[in-house]
Amino acid sequence: MTNLDSLFSAASLLSLQGATAAALLVPNVLGNLLGEVYDRWRKWTSLGIAMVLAYLAAFLATDANAIKWVLAFFNGCLIFASAMGLNQLPRKNRPNGQSEAAPTPKLFKSWI
Repeated sequence: MTNLDSLFSAASLLSLQGATAAALLVPNVLGNLLGEVYDRWRKWTSLGIAMVLAYLAAFLATDANAIKWVLAFFNGCLIFASAMGLNQLPRKNRPNGQSEAAPTPKLFKSWI
């Protein structure tokens, strides 16, 4: 029997790790199902999921101040950056980067 504690819950989905996983997995599953026609929308879908989850977490927060809505935007950017790996390597070293001069080490090749 499967232990449901190891699957997503509402609390785990609103954590940084859960939201990052959702922003990574959903666009990639949709891309696998829909094919190349969906490829140009993967990043936008990931950004949308990240923002929705960040603002949902802000909505459910008990704080009464308005700064939580500003922080939700930055949290959404953090979720998106974590899901896409934007904070891992300089752009020239990413698999789809602009520079061909610096090859990407095997350890850092994208599995997305």
